[in-house]
Amino acid sequence: MPKALPARRALRTGATLSMVGVLAVSLSLSAAADPVYPSKSQVDRAKTAVATTSGRIASLDAQYVAASARLAQVQDRAAAAAEAYNGARYELDQRSAETTAAKKRAAQAQDVADSAGLQVRRYAASVYQQGGNLGELEAYLSSTGPQDLMDRATALEAVSDARAQNLQKAAAASIVADTMRQQAAQAEAAQAKAAQAAEAARNAAQSQADEAKSAAAQIQKQQSSLTVQLATLRKTSVTLERQRQDGLAAAAAARAAAAEAARQARLAAERAQAAKTAAAKRAARAAAARAAEEAARQKAAAEAAEAAASQNKPRPQPQPENPPPPPPSTNGGVSAVLAYARAQIGKPYQWGGDGPNSFDCSGLTMRAWQRAGVNLSHYTGAQWGETARVAISDLRPGDLVFYGSSGADSHHVGLYVGSGQMIEAPYTGANVRYASIYRSDLVPYGGRP
Repeated sequence: MPKALPARRALRTGATLSMVGVLAVSLSLSAAADPVYPSKSQVDRAKTAVATTSGRIASLDAQYVAASARLAQVQDRAAAAAEAYNGARYELDQRSAETTAAKKRAAQAQDVADSAGLQVRRYAASVYQQGGNLGELEAYLSSTGPQDLMDRATALEAVSDARAQNLQKAAAASIVADTMRQQAAQAEAAQAKAAQAAEAARNAAQSQADEAKSAAAQIQKQQSSLTVQLATLRKTSVTLERQRQDGLAAAAAARAAAAEAARQARLAAERAQAAKTAAAKRAARAAAARAAEEAARQKAAAEAAEAAASQNKPRPQPQPENPPPPPPSTNGGVSAVLAYARAQIGKPYQWGGDGPNSFDCSGLTMRAWQRAGVNLSHYTGAQWGETARVAISDLRPGDLVFYGSSGADSHHVGLYVGSGQMIEAPYTGANVRYASIYRSDLVPYGGRP
């Protein structure tokens, strides 16, 4: 028995060591088959996936921005076409007024010619009834036209002075009436041409408005699809993605407005420096002129005093100069203008609209300034010509701001309300609103009614 115990202990020890070895080998194999950290290939695939997702997100963002730019271009073209129609309609109104005035002048001239001709015929009847010979008077009555009548009037010498004056008056009146009729016909032709142009502009404006509406629907549908894709890739909601895109657009607009404001500030500084330099030169010239005048005045006074002393006469006293007239007062009623414009906020844009339920840009500014008793035309180009120039840096509430290649050719106008803001009727599909005045096509001078 004592010899068997050590043997059993040795057997148990060996079995235990064998189990430990098997367990160790098993754990080692398990670890090799299923590691607890990502493999290099997994890391590479993850990096590729992230890069691909980021690239798709960047591409979708770029497509969204490009779609917004296309929409803005379409809206700008529609607004420009609407103002072109307003310009054509304004031109038609001018030609129509000229035609009416020309016809009125022609009718008045014809009345004068008819009256003069009647006097000639009465005189001829009187001579004939008295058994006299019409003689040279018959030449007037048988003339073929106003110029022929005038030629005959100057050719005849046998007619008495009084008779000649009456006949020449009739001839002249006939010529004037004929000229007025020609002018009326020309004005009527110009009116017809302007009417055709207005109709073409109206059709173009309607076409552009329809195109803008269709394009807006397509672009908004595209942007909605892009928003859904972005939300999926970023693992966010569509609402958050739409808010993000709106925020990006607002930030871009703010940067553009800041850049334009800085550019306008530089232009204002340059103009101020140029004005300062010019003022200094004018002041120097004026000072030199005043010095010369004063020297001449003192010389004249001295000579006058010397002459008065020699003649024992009192010295004449210089008369004070008349003070300069006060500067013209600025137009009042701006508060009524601004109040009217604010009351229209939220009403829809409609090309050719001038209220009360919808407006285009020049229709809004026209109606607003009517509240102050100022009549502006329903056309940006005309409003530029009907207002006084004022630098953007010197704008006051109520002034007009214009957009385009120049003021006369501007395609948009807004009402300045202060702090770099305006009230505008922007484009088809939008409502009357507040907006920054600073845009890339801002004309560097505004208009003050």
